[in-house]
Amino acid sequence: MKMRRVTLAISGLILALVAGLASAQVTLYDRQGMHGRSFTADGAIDNFDNLGFNDRASSAVVQRGVWEACEHAYFRGRCVTLRPGEYASLDSLGMGNKISSIRPLRGAPNYGYGYGRRYEERRYDRDRDYYER
Repeated sequence: MKMRRVTLAISGLILALVAGLASAQVTLYDRQGMHGRSFTADGAIDNFDNLGFNDRASSAVVQRGVWEACEHAYFRGRCVTLRPGEYASLDSLGMGNKISSIRPLRGAPNYGYGYGRRYEERRYDRDRDYYER
């Protein structure tokens, strides 16, 4: 009986994750103000060059979900996070006519610097009044 509950709980969690990704949707436009040729995605596009829409997006509407848009194929280079709403000009994000790949994000996007030390990073210790390596 307990095993069945665990299996049902895991199945429900997996279904919720899949449903969340399936409901994500974004429309990109090749002119500012949501005009011109459009392309709608409901899943990851790792290379717009194959679809004839590489470096063409000038505006966007995120209908559902949170998306990561990147300037190079395969989610490389500079990436920005797009939340639900209208983006009349992607220039304001520095991504006008630069998007080459886009994908829905799962969970909360990571915006912060993080607290882990990076290689060769120097940190200031205010209690000791010096920089440590």
